[in-house]
Amino acid sequence: MTKVVVLEKFKKNWDIGSVVSVKDGYARNYLVPNGKAKFATKENIEDIKSMEESLLKKDDENKSNASATASRINELKFTKEIAAKENGELYGSLSVSDIVSFLSQNNVNIQKKFIKLGNKIKSTGEYSVDIDLHPEINCSLDIEILSPKTSV
Repeated sequence: MTKVVVLEKFKKNWDIGSVVSVKDGYARNYLVPNGKAKFATKENIEDIKSMEESLLKKDDENKSNASATASRINELKFTKEIAAKENGELYGSLSVSDIVSFLSQNNVNIQKKFIKLGNKIKSTGEYSVDIDLHPEINCSLDIEILSPKTSV
């Protein structure tokens, strides 16, 4: 296990400046290269303590942007017609890419990794997809999949 100092709010229980133990590969291959953490040396801990105020300010800014985006997403409803069999099973499917393109058409730009779809949607009906924009801010998008035969 490797000890790292967290540079941004990451997961629900990791605060900026906290020292956490993570697996070596996770620290070496993801956290440190992506600027989410630094190895927990005395120098790095002192550096982060001195810049903690600016990091907290940046996090507050990210949180307010995520909150605004969440309120826009909560107002949207994604309705799509996809050809389906008689039993409601789709010939295609609805994936994360479809959701991202719908949101970008509605002037909401987010990354695919924020959308928690799980498996692709493969049958008609109504769904709610969770979107995590920030460790403290999440929202959901209502999706309705119609078959061209069932649409009114």
